Amino acid sequence: MKTQPKLSISLFRLYTTSFLCGAMVMALEMTGSRVLAPYLGTSLIVWTSLIGIVLASLSIGYWYGGLVADKHPNVSLLAKIIFGGGVYIAATAFSYPVVLGVLTAGKTNLYALAVICSIVLFAIPGILLGMVSPFVVRLAVRDVGSTGTIVGRLYALSSIGSILGTFLGGFILIAFFKVGTILFLIATILIFVALLVQGQKPVFPNRKNAMITMTVFLGGGGWFQLYGNSFLPVGEHWDTPYNHICVYRIGNYRYLQTDPGSTCQSSMLIDRPNDLMSRYCQYNELAFHFHPNLQNMLVIGGGGYCLPKHVISSHQNVNVDVVEIDPGITKVAREWFGLTDAMLDNQRLRIAHEDARRFLRRAKNEIHSAGKPKYDFVFGDAFNSHYNIPSHLTTKEYMEEVSECLSDDGIFMTNIIASISGEKSKLFQGFHRALTEVFPQVEVFLVSGPNDEKYVQNIVVVGFKRRYDLKTDEQTPEKVISLMNRHKKVKVSNTVPPLTDAFAPVEWYVLM
Repeated sequence: MKTQPKLSISLFRLYTTSFLCGAMVMALEMTGSRVLAPYLGTSLIVWTSLIGIVLASLSIGYWYGGLVADKHPNVSLLAKIIFGGGVYIAATAFSYPVVLGVLTAGKTNLYALAVICSIVLFAIPGILLGMVSPFVVRLAVRDVGSTGTIVGRLYALSSIGSILGTFLGGFILIAFFKVGTILFLIATILIFVALLVQGQKPVFPNRKNAMITMTVFLGGGGWFQLYGNSFLPVGEHWDTPYNHICVYRIGNYRYLQTDPGSTCQSSMLIDRPNDLMSRYCQYNELAFHFHPNLQNMLVIGGGGYCLPKHVISSHQNVNVDVVEIDPGITKVAREWFGLTDAMLDNQRLRIAHEDARRFLRRAKNEIHSAGKPKYDFVFGDAFNSHYNIPSHLTTKEYMEEVSECLSDDGIFMTNIIASISGEKSKLFQGFHRALTEVFPQVEVFLVSGPNDEKYVQNIVVVGFKRRYDLKTDEQTPEKVISLMNRHKKVKVSNTVPPLTDAFAPVEWYVLM
């Protein structure tokens, strides 16, 4: 049986290398989403670009690494490849705020921009770490007869490492460390692997320069943990398992932003924290106009808790449930947006931290089994920006779940950003068609430009479970008349199908 030349490296070190490099690849990918978030957001477009570029880079690394490993099957070269990946990742930790600030300064298409940024920051380390697998296989196989066993073990360990890196990054690291700090930690571990793989007599990095490099990187991680936010866009920044949150102030206004694709998700006048600054939120007054005895309200999406605070303070007999998936959003609202302990202790305000669809299904079961009162009014406000839209909160099935939780004369109101005609109207048309299949009466209000149907703007769409007369008279409050003046009768084409759980291409509709 033909054998390969014997190489002086233990299988244990190769197995450990495969495991740790697999873990670091996925930790890097998970962290990469947070690196891009302050500049590009966290939409499906950004995730798709990042995953695609990382996979493409790994594929190039596998191919080229195999060629290099056959020509130069030595441990020293493998160590240098891993060391190079660590150094590049550390350089990314130092420089990504500047790099992304420059790359995102223009108005390039988001699709192209997400791909370009992913290539600049993550392609090179992806290629270098991709080269590790074929190199490790080449060094590990000493007997052709055991090739399958060795390769199987290496791939299994690499995959187990990838699983660990995924959970470690998504569940632990991002929750406790800033992204620059995590990048420095990944770089430090890779330098350690480069030292480990060489065994007793490391050449490069040797023990001295490896220890110096790791010390510098760990120091850089500590520095970034303390001061890294000063290099990010203006404001206070937090990373949560769900969002990158930024709070900033302009004059006497405070803003909350979870996606740089829009100016803000919530705004507050600092000396009047319970007033509604966002005009689309002011349309909640229509629900109280049409349903004067409204008692139970559900708000889907907390944000700065502007609407719940306003309702609790201005409507003394209304109970408000808020479903907000991100506890970090609620924490920021308590610290920066006037969500006081007195409000939280008030039995009229209840907060659930879970996905809205799960909440609605649970609420529906409680209504049928435990006699929980139905909601008189549901206000949907869970969109991060005009393009970062949770697709499962736009579909016919979602609206059916909302309807089942509404009283017989209940009202469902939501805000979307689109136009009602022209090239940018497909989101609105698909949403409107889904709503009309569930609610007998659907009305539309153009918040910013009621006379321009092609203008992309906030659109308040209202579904009524029973028919209401929208006519006003001299008894109608002026505020309600002002809101009603932006009512628009629309005809939706059948060319765009209603959004459903099976087909809801919302990002494509808003960015095409």
